[in-house]
Amino acid sequence: MKIPKDNYIAAGFGREFLWLDLANTLEWDGYGKLTDHLCDSSWIAAILKHWNLAGQLPRPVPLRKLAALRALLRRLAAKLISGEPLEAHDLAALNLHLKVPAREKLFQRQNGVRSELVPLHAGWPWLLSRIAASFAEMLALGRRDRLKCCPNEGCKWMFYDQTKANTRRWCNDRACGNRDRVRRARTRASNRKRAR
Repeated sequence: MKIPKDNYIAAGFGREFLWLDLANTLEWDGYGKLTDHLCDSSWIAAILKHWNLAGQLPRPVPLRKLAALRALLRRLAAKLISGEPLEAHDLAALNLHLKVPAREKLFQRQNGVRSELVPLHAGWPWLLSRIAASFAEMLALGRRDRLKCCPNEGCKWMFYDQTKANTRRWCNDRACGNRDRVRRARTRASNRKRAR
């Protein structure tokens, strides 16, 4: 199944950091039902295409390595969200994915010359390193307080709050936020009934 770009964006992907798209390939529907998008090669292709890493999708897809990197990123993100510092072994695990031979190369573009980091050998190690590098770039911003996890227990979507006041609470205010408001309204109504 091909996923049109607008569906990929509408599903909540492709908005913040590449690593978040991988982390959120474990997607809960808000009610606790889990979908693992890594089982669908079109999602992997959509992620790489959106972040301009597609080229040719190398075969076979290293699902175990992608799942292991996803688990690492979700674990590190959970630590940051809970206010825990990353330890040396956390950074060492992330650095293993970044250790891919690359070089700086100049390219002529419409607006002048641009420098880009290019791999000595294209393939999945390079793609995995770019995903890990996006997590490192987020860390370098020094705004760990903006990394959040949707408080809906049936969701667990991770996101980077880009609101000016850092006040975003839900992954999607119309979905999880609305469910929470309905749940609280029903609880209040139920409590009023019991109080009578």
